[in-house]
Amino acid sequence: NRFLELFDLVGVLGPYTHILLVLLMSVFLSIPAFGSEGNPYRNEEYNFTLHYPSPFQVRSFGEGYFDILKDDKIFVEASIEDDTLSIFIQEEKPKIDVFRSFARGRCKIICDSDGPDDSTYCKEIESEKEWTSGNGLRVLEFTLIFTRENYRNKTKEKSRMGPVYMVDISRGGTPLALMIHAGHETLLSRDSEQLIRGLIDTIELRPGNSDQQRKIKVCGTTCEK
Repeated sequence: NRFLELFDLVGVLGPYTHILLVLLMSVFLSIPAFGSEGNPYRNEEYNFTLHYPSPFQVRSFGEGYFDILKDDKIFVEASIEDDTLSIFIQEEKPKIDVFRSFARGRCKIICDSDGPDDSTYCKEIESEKEWTSGNGLRVLEFTLIFTRENYRNKTKEKSRMGPVYMVDISRGGTPLALMIHAGHETLLSRDSEQLIRGLIDTIELRPGNSDQQRKIKVCGTTCEK
């Protein structure tokens, strides 16, 4: 028990320990508890469930898009990404890890915007991580280089944004990702990253998703042998 461990420190830290304990306990209690007891969001078309605790809310736009709100403001945006054609037209079709190649190309689309005076895009991936969620889902995490190009001034401004999370919910051998991100030009704080990871840990594939998921955790079910 974390609280019991903290109380064991009383004899070590001296007379100011009780103040430290109060501060630490307030931090623990302020972190939302993620788990199956939270409010469920169920996606019937793609057969997955996500649990979210208060103060989070979900605002859905059909089966393909939804926002996760915190204090009535958009915390992250989520979408189902399954259009592989436009990615593989530009890049050679991968021979080994199909999902990784798909995710690397698809995560960049959130930056794309073109206007009469400027455009934005992400052509560079600064860093890439892979981890497994609490329910055994493969997650790829990308930090991107966001570029804003001004046509009039002929300037380019670059900044870091992300992470963009690509959760592998593939089925039938076709790459399928739940993409979660905080929007354009946003670099998340560590606290926000932890909250998003907590949300991702609750995602479960429901019966009906044809991939027997998570028998292979290294490259998912979309690796070609």
